[in-house]
Amino acid sequence: MDSELDSNTCGTYVKVIQYGAIYPSDVYLVLYLLDSGLYLFIGYWQGYELTVAAGRWTEKKDHIHLDGVGATLFIDVVPFNKKPRKHEREFNVVIDHASRSLFTDIEHEDWSLLSWSGRFNYLGRYYFFDLNNDRLPKSFDEVEIWARRFMDRCGYCGQTGEN
Repeated sequence: MDSELDSNTCGTYVKVIQYGAIYPSDVYLVLYLLDSGLYLFIGYWQGYELTVAAGRWTEKKDHIHLDGVGATLFIDVVPFNKKPRKHEREFNVVIDHASRSLFTDIEHEDWSLLSWSGRFNYLGRYYFFDLNNDRLPKSFDEVEIWARRFMDRCGYCGQTGEN
C-alpha cells in the first residue's frame, strides 16, 4: 500500500453496472466502511432488486473482511426468500495512481447483486451515494443508524468492542 495514503480504508465504495442497452436503468453496488467498524453493503437495481448486508469489517494490511448478515428486501422474481442470512465477503485494497479501490476476483455465490466481482471505486471518506429509495438511508449521518437497525432486525450478534 502506498505510504502516502492513510492506511484506514474507511469510506464509500461504488461499482456501477451499466445495463442501459438492455434494461432502462443501471445497477449500483454501494459499500460503506464506517469508522465504527460497521459496514453497509447495498445492491440496488431500481424496479428489479434491493439486497442489503451489514455487519463488522476488519482490515489487515491490504485485505478487507466483511462479516455480517444480509437479506434480499425486494427482487422481481417471485417467490423470493426474505429471510436474513450470514454475509461474508473479502476484498483487497488496491492503490492505483494515488486512488484507492477495493477489488475481488471471486464472485460471492447466492447473493445476486452483492455477488459481483471486480473493482469498487473509492468516492470519499464521508461521501453519501444517494440511491433515491425510501427504504434506504437518506444521508451519510443515517448510514450507521440504518445499518445497526438492520442488524438488530436480522438478529446479528457478531458485534464486538465498544459501539
